[in-house]
Amino acid sequence: MDSGNGQTAGIRRLGSWIEAYEEYTEILPSPPIYRRWVAMFYISAAMERKVWVRTMGSDLYPNLYVLLVGPPGVGKGQAIHTGEEILRAVPDLHVGPTDMTSASLIDALNESARRIVRLGDPPYIEFNSLTVISRELGVLIPSWETALMNNLTDIYDGFMVDQKRRGKELHIQIRCPQINLLGACTPSYLNETLPAGAWDQGFISRTVMVYSGDRVQRDPFAEGGIFQRLHDDLLHDLKTIANEYGQMNFTKPAAQAIRAWINGGCQPEPNHYKLRYYNTRRIAHLLKLCIIASMDRSGDKIIGIEHYSQALNWLIEAETYMPDIFKSMTMTGGDSGAMEETWAYVWTLFKKENRPIAEHRIVHFLRERVPAHAIMKILEVMVKSKMLEIHIDQGTFQGYKPVPRRQHDTTT
Repeated sequence: MDSGNGQTAGIRRLGSWIEAYEEYTEILPSPPIYRRWVAMFYISAAMERKVWVRTMGSDLYPNLYVLLVGPPGVGKGQAIHTGEEILRAVPDLHVGPTDMTSASLIDALNESARRIVRLGDPPYIEFNSLTVISRELGVLIPSWETALMNNLTDIYDGFMVDQKRRGKELHIQIRCPQINLLGACTPSYLNETLPAGAWDQGFISRTVMVYSGDRVQRDPFAEGGIFQRLHDDLLHDLKTIANEYGQMNFTKPAAQAIRAWINGGCQPEPNHYKLRYYNTRRIAHLLKLCIIASMDRSGDKIIGIEHYSQALNWLIEAETYMPDIFKSMTMTGGDSGAMEETWAYVWTLFKKENRPIAEHRIVHFLRERVPAHAIMKILEVMVKSKMLEIHIDQGTFQGYKPVPRRQHDTTT
């Protein structure tokens, strides 16, 4: 049925697709932030170029480039796999191969043509939309290929693709392209694959990097069969989302809140120098997340103040952990190197002050060097390996003392 805002697809079974996906994947050893962003991505992919908002005189679509970043074994691929099976069951969506060159990417996008007949004006719409899912980004992008990254950058913005290749025998022209990209990688992959200038280029500034180092423990013998009904509801509602069409509109309070956030400098803003070009695109990221937050719960195509608040919370949560990616990339010697640096720091302070070093000072020192999730683990290992010892006076914890190097070297 066509309404003033667009086409209404059908009745939902779930109050929130994202919350339901988090519940459905609770059995997996994967951090909540991964599973939440994967759910947001699948809603984005289902909408293709069928839902949009108007901003600065043009249409903005909700396509996302999302990278799950973390050390090996934290559940990046598991968060992706479960939802990929649901997305692939949605009719007419095109999911591309996971191993592509620049040329094969354009070929796959060219084959992802969509023509949707609808009751209204215009009577049909045409576009090309491709979803790329890579549970191991090194397979998709084994090395930095400039042509591939430039194509991903242009297509993210919806610019027309016009290419002649293979001796000018093949002419590909795609007027309305779109790509949604979801990948997973380790910080070391980024460190080894991205050249120094990549952080100043378009692809990375258009990508939301979601970091977690938390290893989630789950019962290895737990069964997921009880979630069949939830699986069916997730698939039903994702099909419903995929059938939506039309422009979304902001309520006056939502529009005022977004303007106030922009006028206030888009605070809080990531302050790592490698994110300075990412920061220039945070407004677009926020507006895309507003679309997703609204579509998550209904197809009324209204973005209210509650959707803006949810979108901003999602964005800030991801951005809070982004600097940990660079700490993991640049930390020399792994945890061992960090422990040696910490021991030297505590030893210097102890020799100068001749008293136990308060825990908060050591934590602050480590915060500048390792991801947040590793801080207490490093302290615990340093105590167990006799690099530091806990000092207690009259039953009260006072801090840490460094064990002289010759002593802890013989015990580790």
